[in-house]
Amino acid sequence: MIFRLNGRVSVVVLVLAVFAVMFLGACGGSDGEQVESTAVLAAAPAATAEPSATIVAEAAGVEEPTATAVVVATRAPVPVEPEVEAFDKSRFVDIEGIVDPTNFDWPRSVETSEGVIVIDAPPKKLHSVSLGHSEILAALMDFDRLSAVYSFFVDDEQSNIAELSADHTMIGFAPEEVVALEPEMIIASRYTNADTIALMGDAGIPVARTSLENSALGNVPNILLIGYMIGAEAEAIALADEIEARMSFITNVLPADSDKPRVLSVSKWTSAFAAGSGTTEGGIIEQAGGINAAADSGIEGHQQVSIESIAAINPDVIIVPQPLDGANTFIEELTSSPALVEVPAVKNGQIFYVAPKYHTTLSHWNVRGIERLATLLFPSAFSGVTFEDFTNWSGASGTISSP
Repeated sequence: MIFRLNGRVSVVVLVLAVFAVMFLGACGGSDGEQVESTAVLAAAPAATAEPSATIVAEAAGVEEPTATAVVVATRAPVPVEPEVEAFDKSRFVDIEGIVDPTNFDWPRSVETSEGVIVIDAPPKKLHSVSLGHSEILAALMDFDRLSAVYSFFVDDEQSNIAELSADHTMIGFAPEEVVALEPEMIIASRYTNADTIALMGDAGIPVARTSLENSALGNVPNILLIGYMIGAEAEAIALADEIEARMSFITNVLPADSDKPRVLSVSKWTSAFAAGSGTTEGGIIEQAGGINAAADSGIEGHQQVSIESIAAINPDVIIVPQPLDGANTFIEELTSSPALVEVPAVKNGQIFYVAPKYHTTLSHWNVRGIERLATLLFPSAFSGVTFEDFTNWSGASGTISSP
């Protein structure tokens, strides 16, 4: 802003200008910023027939003023180091797959079923070919670091990251589409096709195949390994701690002297399939305080069953973890079947729809399935207890660092 005063040089104006210089020089910045103030006052010119003076408060450059009072304010922000949340490094000592559990710098080496991979820096762009891994990653990092999602990720009955996935890049199932995204690392499960893994690895992209477990607590080492691989150690520990605390609560509340109900998890698509030993649903039943009736009857994995087979299993409780429309139809079929009228689950009205996104996932979200099922099986023990959902990454801890 430029002020021009015609006529005699005003002593008052010059005094005010000097006062302004002194005042601004004494003031500091806000929010941790430093302000350096420089004042330059030029001598007034000799009087002429038509004397003039110019006072410039420098906000824009003005060339060749005849008399100037200049205040130059230079803001120099103090560099602020990103806050990195401390974490307990001892939690990673016994984690299978970490080659050197004392190394928390970059690069890092991780041994997977595909061999040792070297991770040079926290991957800014990575890809997950499984829903369970993607749900874990959503809890540990900014979801935008995930290169793409698949169509079933947006199914809110099957997926716990449906909302996050809705506006994300979606691809098909051809491995060439993954390679075209050029992720810095790919995370796959033990169920991922070996040929698909080989194709992606041949493209020069490190592939880490990590286990996902049916046991909630059994998944903790896998979560810590993933946190180590992506530079999210503090987030991984926080998630592991939450899982352990929630499972400890369930264990402490479950009645120790109660007979365990025999629970059958069964879904029907074109045929009915029961979840036996080694299944996610079976693991949830056992961790919720029940007996997996299918496993108890000798069923391993998911096996096709008939109405007569269900009658022979004779469960106390039946749960149906499939999308609601199909579940309601199947439940109606079970309750109206003459072959099942004497089965305790049918006779006592103990057939329940359960959310498949909690009962069929291999991520930490299956803890929600355990909590909900425990409440169904032992309502009096959990009376008044409210369980909250897990939360996804919020960016609070800022643990990601570069070499």
